[in-house]
Amino acid sequence: MTALARRHAAALRTPPLPCGKHRDPVLHQVAPHGRSTYGLAAPDLAAELFRLAARGWQPWEITARLDLREVTAA
Repeated sequence: MTALARRHAAALRTPPLPCGKHRDPVLHQVAPHGRSTYGLAAPDLAAELFRLAARGWQPWEITARLDLREVTAA
């Protein structure tokens, strides 16, 4: 049995991922659907916003990825 087949067999013994369609994160990239804070506090989220902007991300790309409600409220 190949490593990929063993991994698939092991994934069948785990609960489904939040999407409900997959069990193996390799087969389904686990990422928040829509905008998210990624568990960051408001100051850390603001710092990430500035880091992404410094790396050349466009404003629409940042707002599509990050939930900035906490940053604008702070």
